[in-house]
Amino acid sequence: MSAEEKATPTDVSRLLGLHTEGAHLVIGLIMVSNAVFTFATANLLDHPWASYLAMVLVNAGVVVVGQPHPDPFPRRSTIVVLGIIGISTVLVCYALPDAGALGRATWHLGANTWLIWFLILRRRVLLGWSAGVMMVAIMLAWGEISGRGALWALRLAQSQIALMVVATLFGAALRRTAQRINELTERSVRASAVAASANAAQEIRVQRAAELAATAVPLLDRIATAEEFTPEDRAAFARVEANLRDGVRGRSLMTPVIVAAVARARERGVEVTLLDDRGSELPSKAAMTEIAVRIATTLDTLREGAVTIRLLPAGRDTAVTIVTRLGEETTRLALTGEGMVATSSA
Repeated sequence: MSAEEKATPTDVSRLLGLHTEGAHLVIGLIMVSNAVFTFATANLLDHPWASYLAMVLVNAGVVVVGQPHPDPFPRRSTIVVLGIIGISTVLVCYALPDAGALGRATWHLGANTWLIWFLILRRRVLLGWSAGVMMVAIMLAWGEISGRGALWALRLAQSQIALMVVATLFGAALRRTAQRINELTERSVRASAVAASANAAQEIRVQRAAELAATAVPLLDRIATAEEFTPEDRAAFARVEANLRDGVRGRSLMTPVIVAAVARARERGVEVTLLDDRGSELPSKAAMTEIAVRIATTLDTLREGAVTIRLLPAGRDTAVTIVTRLGEETTRLALTGEGMVATSSA
């Protein structure tokens, strides 16, 4: 895992598990409960149809607030839920009789408080409380109009106000928990990135050590045991020394095509220097292949002299330069990141 990778942030909605089957079951039970209370108390109402319509709206609101979404809950959906709360409260108040026991006929108070509860938990605290104040205000107005009294209506809604306070405190606690979880997750990601980087560095060191052992150890054994060296031995020493230098100074240029071309050029007596100032290959493999072919073509045309091939740092218009020296004559070939000739000068 790289240092740039980020874990999916945890928020209250994820802690509630709204995408799980358990959450779907709870939402279904709430909707069924609303329907049961509506139909069970229809005989107490002056206008049952208004309560039925309110039940449909509230159940639609339950579906809306139960949709998985990163916090905060979408503002447009929040406004829809606020509208449902206001309209359903007006409809039920219209359906209620002016006198007599109500029982569960005021089911909308608890149902709408559930909607407000979810809004508050999902970081719509002010809008959620605005909906609660609106619902209580409508109830107080109905209490005055019906003759039951505003104080009577306030006592009817007081438990819902308490639930809103609990939702606010509970939501704040859940948000603190989510923040701590995110902090621990970020620490874990950073630790994993550091460990991965260390492992990668270790693998590179092991690989480099293996390459060094494969190329240098046989020659070191030869140096340790031979009493004198032949011209072939000295040429082999020079080639290995050049290859090791290329692996350190021009690592990203050590593609099979370039390595083979460099070896052929050195056998002909050409002095070749590879420099990697970028630290990595080009992002495009096709471009790297094209550049490798152009470098090999240039090297194969040389029979003497010296050539310096340099991979330039990222962010420049020119990606590679090939500088060739034949006596007093120097030529420079510049290639773009796509492998095309940028400039050529003698």
